Amino acid sequence: NFCSLMEFAELLKRRFIKNVTLRRGKKVPAKGNVHLTSHHLIFMPDGDAGEELWLLYSHVNSMEKRMTSANSFLTVRCRTLVSFQFEFVTGDDCMDVHNAVDTLARPASLENLYPFYFRPRQEIPPASWKVDLESELTRMGCPRGTLRLSSVNEDFKVCLSYPEDVIVPASVDDKALVRSAKFRQHGRFPVVSYYHKSTQAVLMRSSQPLGGTHNHRCSEDEAIVNSTLSRSRRGYIIDTRSPGAAQQHKHRGGGTEVEAHYPQWRRQHCSLDSLEALLESYYKLMDACADVNCSASSWLSRLASSNWNSHVCNLLHASANVAQIVGKEGGCVLVHGIAGWDFSLQITSLAQVLLDPHCRTYVGFQQLVEREWIRPGHPFSLRCGHTSGSRVNERSPIFLLFLDTVWQILNQYPCSFEFNERLLIKLFEHAYVSEYGNFLCNNQRERRALRLEELTHSLWGYLSQEAIRDECLNPAFYANDALLSPSSAAQSVELWSGLYLRLFRGDRLNQDDLWMQASILRQKRADAEDRVLQLQQEYEALQELARKQSDSSPADSSQRDES
Repeated sequence: NFCSLMEFAELLKRRFIKNVTLRRGKKVPAKGNVHLTSHHLIFMPDGDAGEELWLLYSHVNSMEKRMTSANSFLTVRCRTLVSFQFEFVTGDDCMDVHNAVDTLARPASLENLYPFYFRPRQEIPPASWKVDLESELTRMGCPRGTLRLSSVNEDFKVCLSYPEDVIVPASVDDKALVRSAKFRQHGRFPVVSYYHKSTQAVLMRSSQPLGGTHNHRCSEDEAIVNSTLSRSRRGYIIDTRSPGAAQQHKHRGGGTEVEAHYPQWRRQHCSLDSLEALLESYYKLMDACADVNCSASSWLSRLASSNWNSHVCNLLHASANVAQIVGKEGGCVLVHGIAGWDFSLQITSLAQVLLDPHCRTYVGFQQLVEREWIRPGHPFSLRCGHTSGSRVNERSPIFLLFLDTVWQILNQYPCSFEFNERLLIKLFEHAYVSEYGNFLCNNQRERRALRLEELTHSLWGYLSQEAIRDECLNPAFYANDALLSPSSAAQSVELWSGLYLRLFRGDRLNQDDLWMQASILRQKRADAEDRVLQLQQEYEALQELARKQSDSSPADSSQRDES
């Protein structure tokens, strides 16, 4: 690490620039100095002129220089949807900062990212990097003999992108899993995501079958999928592609399950758009949100043309449909698209948010992200562009779309979540740029090779700190065990202004004061509930005492009469 830091330092032409003005959002401009380190651009204001700014180079998405005869300006747009403008006295100052940030913003390898160098100033509570799947099965109320934990993928010898331990039907042996892996793209055979205790329905995910135009079949794969159904039960295969797209992949060797081979399963297509279409939509949305000078009509037009809310509506509709099938109809569901590590994870995790109240708690939602996103092999480094080696056509805001859809559900059911939007925003920020190692790499195999658990800190430990937790809790939370049924109509889906427009909304609403008041009210409510419980116990004790006295009264009376 020391050698790498020295290499980074050699790339810096200058480390200190004086007389710089920082502008961010609608805050008052601050004057100060810029310090350039191996990983950060640090703005230090003069006196009490404002707050310090510690900006990781990897935080930067794009920069724009503007030179005038008087001063030079550098506008920095970040990957977490915030922007800053620096004003320099000379053009050389502006160019030196631009070149330094541009050089260090995208390292060639993950080992050069900041999580490997981060040393917290205060101790972070220890947090497990692993998910206890046995405990999850118990928590879900899964009867013995229904599902089991398999280590068939030990040392990642069956599927490179799966974790070593997976949940599968208990009636299927490991040999069948190995044969099924050869029939599924990237070896991603069907695994269980969730068991619904009330309906005894199972939610599974996989990649597409490799049936091709000749409709090749795999009896072991059929056995795995069919083993979750009784003779009278019907299952649903949710294909995240359109029928046309599925047919195209069939001509390339992929395709869908043949109905004759899976007779109890009905296929549905939910037609979620491609990675490229989603990325293009996201860029349009960002351009619209960054333009502070456009008129109201122009803003609404650009928002509509971005098509972002349509992606949210489609995903919300597909996830609600799966939750209804599992939670109300009692049908088993298998979700897949092409590789099974993008849109499939969106649907299975969102369905669990709707079905399982534990996933709507502060800790439960973090466990869901670990269990349904990180461990199953969502390629975070590729989709989020963590290094200079990631290609543009591999990037896509898949995880952001999931978080946005969770926010839509939270917005429609504001009392059913223990956390508020701040937790969602923190997860979004740390997925793209973080001091912690959880979201690095594309799967568990790569994380083990880089020894992430040994060399980096865990985000879950940071989020478990009391101050961070209190900031992210919802003061209006009231536990709700019911299945949530959000509306996916276009009129019900809103722009997540707390994220996309947070600089402007935050300045206008003074949210810190509001959340402080909400935290105080939440504490008062907790104190009141404790007092009610105490009074109830005292009341029950008095009732018991009165009953005992009443029982002893007749005996005392008879004794007095005899005397």
